[in-house]
Amino acid sequence: MKKYGFLICLLIVSVLAAGCNSASGPINNPSDTNGPVFGGQYTYGITGEPTTLNPIFSTDSATSGITNLVYDSLLTIDENLEVASELATDWTISEDNKVLTFNLKQDVKWHDGEKFTAEDVKYTYDVVMHDDYTGVRAKDLKYVEKVEATSEYVVKIYLKQVDAPLMTKLAGSALGILPKHIFENTAVKDLKEHVNSWNPIGTGPYKFVEYKPGQHTILTANTEYYGDGPYIETIMVKTYQDTQVLLAAFENGDVDYIDEIPVNDIEHVKSSLKDTVEFKEGPQNRYNYIGLKQNHPILGDLKVRQALMYALDRDTIINTVFKGYGTVVNSHGVPFSWAYSDDVNKYEQNKDKAISLLEEAGWDKVGSDGIRVNNKGDKLTFVMVSATGNEDISNVISMIDEQWKAIGIDVVVEYYERSVLFSKYLDVGKFEAYMWGWNLGVDPDSYLMFHSDCALDENGVLQGFNDVEYKNDDIDTWLVDGRKTFDIEQRKAIYAKISKKLNEELPYVFLYTNNLVKGMNNKVKNVVWSPLEPIKINKWYIDPAFH
Repeated sequence: MKKYGFLICLLIVSVLAAGCNSASGPINNPSDTNGPVFGGQYTYGITGEPTTLNPIFSTDSATSGITNLVYDSLLTIDENLEVASELATDWTISEDNKVLTFNLKQDVKWHDGEKFTAEDVKYTYDVVMHDDYTGVRAKDLKYVEKVEATSEYVVKIYLKQVDAPLMTKLAGSALGILPKHIFENTAVKDLKEHVNSWNPIGTGPYKFVEYKPGQHTILTANTEYYGDGPYIETIMVKTYQDTQVLLAAFENGDVDYIDEIPVNDIEHVKSSLKDTVEFKEGPQNRYNYIGLKQNHPILGDLKVRQALMYALDRDTIINTVFKGYGTVVNSHGVPFSWAYSDDVNKYEQNKDKAISLLEEAGWDKVGSDGIRVNNKGDKLTFVMVSATGNEDISNVISMIDEQWKAIGIDVVVEYYERSVLFSKYLDVGKFEAYMWGWNLGVDPDSYLMFHSDCALDENGVLQGFNDVEYKNDDIDTWLVDGRKTFDIEQRKAIYAKISKKLNEELPYVFLYTNNLVKGMNNKVKNVVWSPLEPIKINKWYIDPAFH
C-alpha cells in the first residue's frame, strides 16, 4: 500500500519549523485519567449560516464543519497531516499509478440503519462526475475515467492519467460519501434541493437532529458508529452575529472552543481564562485576498491591478490589525507549504508607482472629490463585497479603503451575512470584487481556483472556484502538469512557475496569512490536535463533572 506520506511530510516539517509551539502533534488534556465516559455536551460557535448540509455542495467552512461530523469520506487526513483510512480499510495502487483499489470497512451502517457498501462510494463519485451536477467539485475528479464497485466492499477508481492530488481530495470532507438509497431516485440536477440535503443521513460519529437558522444546529452521538466512540453525547453548533459576540460566549463558558481569538483580545483572554482553557497558537493553512473580476471594465486592466497592490502598505495593516500575528503573502499559497516559492515581486508600497500606473491606464485626472476619472468622465470606482461578523476583516478593509482613496481609487464596500455572500455572489460569480480567504488543502494543487475550466461556463454556471474568471494558457498547462507527477522536485518547480505568473497577473490582491490563537475548554478531554486544528472528535469526551 502506498501511503502518500512522502507528499505531505515536507509540509509537517515546515509547520513545525514555523513555530506552531505545542499545537503540533496529538495532545491530550491530562487532568482526567479515568478514560472516556459517555455523556455531556460540546458546544462551538460559527458566525455564518451553513449553505447546505450536503457535503458535495459545500463551499464554506461553516457548512463543512458540520457535514464533517455527519458524513465520512473514503480517506481522511490524520494528526500528522498524512492520508489515512476512514471508510476504507486500506488501498493499493497499480504500477502505472492509474488504478486505485480500496477495500472498505464491512461493519458500517448509515444513520437510518441501512448497510454501507461500495455502491454508495461509486454513486457519490458518479454524481460528482455527472454532467448535471451543480456543485463545484467535478474538477476534483477530472481525471477519473470510471469508478467500479467490483464487490460489496471493494471499489476501483480508474484514472485517465496520473493524478497526484487525488488522494488528498478523496480525504476531504467535500467528497463525503452519500447514501445511494436516499438520493438515487432524484435527478442529479435536483440533489441540492433534496430534503436530505438539509436533513442529512451519514455514516459519521454524529447524527443530525435539527437546524434552526440564526440559532443552532444540534447533532447527537451515533451509538452504532463503527470507530472509536463517540463519547460526547450532544454537539451544539451555535450561530452568532459576529466574532465579538462569539468571543463573549466563549469567555462566559457558553462555548467550549473558539478557533480564532481576535488579536486585540488575546492577552486578556489568556489571562482571564488561564485556569480553565488550553490555548494553542500556530499557523493556518489559509490566506486572505481580494478577488478581482478579470472581465470587469476597470479591474480587467493589469495596470490597475498592479496599482491596487502598490498602493497598499500591507505590513502596516498586519501590524495594526493583527498586532504582528501575520505575514504578507504575494501569491497563492502560504510560507510553510513545501511548494511555497518566494521568487516573486514583493509589491512593497510605492504610491508614486501606483499613481503612474493609473495614469498610464488612462486614469490621469482627479475629480473635486479626490477620485480619479478617465477622459470619458468615468470614475475609478468599483464595488467590493465581504461578510459581516468579522471585526478583523472589517478593520483590514477600512485601512485598504483609506490607502486606495489616497491615490484616487473609490471602493464601495458592501457587507452581507456569510450564507448570502456565498449564495448570491461568490458561488455564482456575480461581483466586481470581494474580500475573503482560502482554506487550503495539504496538497498545493490549485486547479479549482485558477484553471479556466473552473470559471463560469457558457451558461453562467461556476464550474469550480475560479469565480474571478482568470484565464491564462500557461497556468492551465502547468496546473495539469502539476497533477501528472508524484515527483516532489518536479512539482515544486511547476508550482513555483504558477506562483510567479499569478504574482505577475494578479487575479487577486494578495494580502496576508495570520497565526491564530485557539482556545479549548479544559472540560473537553482527549483532544487530538493536528498542526492546524483539533481533529478526531469521536475520541474526545467531556469531564464527567460537567455532565
